[in-house]
Amino acid sequence: MDPGLEQLNGTLPARIRTTLGHLRDVLAIPGVELRFHNVHLYNAIYRFDDEMIVTPYLYRAHGFQHPAFRLRRLGPYGVFASFADQFETIWAAATPAQNLISLANQPGA
Repeated sequence: MDPGLEQLNGTLPARIRTTLGHLRDVLAIPGVELRFHNVHLYNAIYRFDDEMIVTPYLYRAHGFQHPAFRLRRLGPYGVFASFADQFETIWAAATPAQNLISLANQPGA
């Protein structure tokens, strides 16, 4: 990861560890999965069957400053389908999260 890419003064790794800590309990729920990838994205996608939340990244902004869009599948085409295709392509190549608790417990988490 390029530390200067996000222009957030090196805070991204700590934010990732914090998020992993928040997800520990959720990952104990059957059917919930987390994977890691190294694709530079311009949005975050949280997928829930036929619904998703898409958060586009704004340059030099922190997470709370990004808008969040709630999308529902209304048919085989459209905005939901486009984001779902992107999600599925990256998900298929991503690595299942291992040792999540040890990652979340690193200093700065």
